[in-house]
Amino acid sequence: ITALHARYLSRTFWRTHITVSFPRIRPAEGGFAPREIVEDRQLVQMICAMRIFMPDIGLVLSTRESAEFRDNLLPLGITQMSAGSSTAPGGYGEEDQSTEQFAIDDDRDPQQFAEMLRSKGYDPVWKDWDSAFINPSR
Repeated sequence: ITALHARYLSRTFWRTHITVSFPRIRPAEGGFAPREIVEDRQLVQMICAMRIFMPDIGLVLSTRESAEFRDNLLPLGITQMSAGSSTAPGGYGEEDQSTEQFAIDDDRDPQQFAEMLRSKGYDPVWKDWDSAFINPSR
C-alpha cells in the first residue's frame, strides 16, 4: 500500500520528491510491544521491492537498526541515514535520555558515521541548510 500511495503522490504531484522510511516498530517504554516483529530478511525484501518499484524514491533507514545492518544495506540504494540521533523530547538540548521514545541501536556520532561512509566510497551529505536547527539563537 505504501508503494502504491507513493506512486500516486509522485504522479499527481510530479514536482515533489517522495521519500519512504523503514522504521521497524520495536518494544518501547511503557510496555508497548508490536503485534509482529519484522525480521531482517523481511525488511530487506521491502527495501528492495520499493527500490525496484520506484527507482527514484528516497529511502530512509533509521538509527533503530544496528550499525552493521545499516552499513550492509547501503548498496541497496538507501539515500538517507541519520547519525548522533536523539529520540527523547528535547533531547538535542538536554542530556537526559530517560524519556526517549524508542531505543537507538546505531549510536555512532556523526564523525564516526562519516568515516564509515567514506571507507565504503560514499560521500556524506549533511543537512546544513537549515540554520534554525544548528543555531536556534539566529
